[in-house]
Amino acid sequence: MEIQVSGEISGEYLAEVQHILADKEFLSLSQFVHHQWTNRLMHSINVSYLSWHIARKLGCDESAAARAGLLHDFCPYDFAKETPTGEHQAFFHPKAAASNSLQKFDLTQKETDAILTHMFPLGPVPQSREAWIITFADKLCAVMEGCHVAIALARRGRVVFVPASA
Repeated sequence: MEIQVSGEISGEYLAEVQHILADKEFLSLSQFVHHQWTNRLMHSINVSYLSWHIARKLGCDESAAARAGLLHDFCPYDFAKETPTGEHQAFFHPKAAASNSLQKFDLTQKETDAILTHMFPLGPVPQSREAWIITFADKLCAVMEGCHVAIALARRGRVVFVPASA
């Protein structure tokens, strides 16, 4: 599978995340339903793009916001199944996402911390402005997705998933 994006999407944003969006394991997130009607990949892209925009407006590290926002749910497994530790998914998946992300991509400490704290108040308190932005964007996207409202890049076909050619 590959991702096609419309010309409406900022090239600056894409430059920050293109290497992640080309990763086959990361793209496998499209197989997992998320927030009732979307998939984990689209949710992650939405959180990333919204975080990138907010970080730009606030003068924060937009690269860290875009990358950590994209990787915050990098857990290619079914959230409905029991976790290996027996922890609730809300507490387990940030640690799994951070671990998976560190294995595949070079992350800064700020990006790792943002992934680990994105479930606040169910987890640790975010320690950077970028982590707070991702926490906010994640909640906003989750609410909108739960209400079946297309947000960010899910709107008007801005992102299209194309199956790999045989």
